[in-house]
Amino acid sequence: MSAAGGNQPATASLDTQLDAYGDRLLGLIPRARIRVVEFARPDAAIIAGFLALPDLTSTVADILDGFGYDTAIPASELPPLAEGQRMVGPAVTIRHAPARVSSGFNIAQGTKPPQLGGRDQVTLCRRGDVMVIEAHGIRDASNFGGLMATSVKEAGIAGLVVDGCVRDVANMRAMQLPVWARGVTPRTGKHRIELVEFNGPVDIGGVQIQPGDLVLGDSDGLIVVPLAIAAAVVERATAATRREETLVAAIAKGATPQETAQILPPDKW
Repeated sequence: MSAAGGNQPATASLDTQLDAYGDRLLGLIPRARIRVVEFARPDAAIIAGFLALPDLTSTVADILDGFGYDTAIPASELPPLAEGQRMVGPAVTIRHAPARVSSGFNIAQGTKPPQLGGRDQVTLCRRGDVMVIEAHGIRDASNFGGLMATSVKEAGIAGLVVDGCVRDVANMRAMQLPVWARGVTPRTGKHRIELVEFNGPVDIGGVQIQPGDLVLGDSDGLIVVPLAIAAAVVERATAATRREETLVAAIAKGATPQETAQILPPDKW
């Protein structure tokens, strides 16, 4: 399996790529804040291979140790909104920051509030992508809510990671949108938060994520797989899963410690 297959990024300029969207974009993200639009994504077979792993993030975390990557974000830090949710997809990255002008001033003066990207963020995603939002230092307002969740779900986006807060979580759970977030709040981010960069590097829970990196999520937390090694990682993770299944079956049949050690050495348990 190749990492990107036929999904190589286009060579056209950023302005040309954005112009191709025509009136589908509403001008909600200043062009100066968009780093890239087209980037390499993994083959569908790689995504399917990861989704087939029963112990998704824990198995891949072990494999990544062998590549020198420690990209685990525990569920204790960014918990899933619903038990049992799973997600695999390439990252589309967004960075939020507190608005430079106070919300009270904007409201009092009737001036245009800072933009959070709105539907344009969804338009610039592909089906199967994972929307990843960095929002360090924002713990009292929502980076993402119910209307955007509906848009994301209908667009076929695989899930959402927010190093910040979300709201309208009952709706997100009802629509079965996989979401991992640091917190929940009823307070809107409108007037309070603005999108400062789209598809640049982000820091989520101390892990750097680049556009196109694979983001995997389950009840244990999140794990990030650099696109360049995704095919090798899923191959090794699949082999490791098969060894563990053989071991579990042997234990269930009463295998001796010596017999189980032949399947998987004790130091690998």
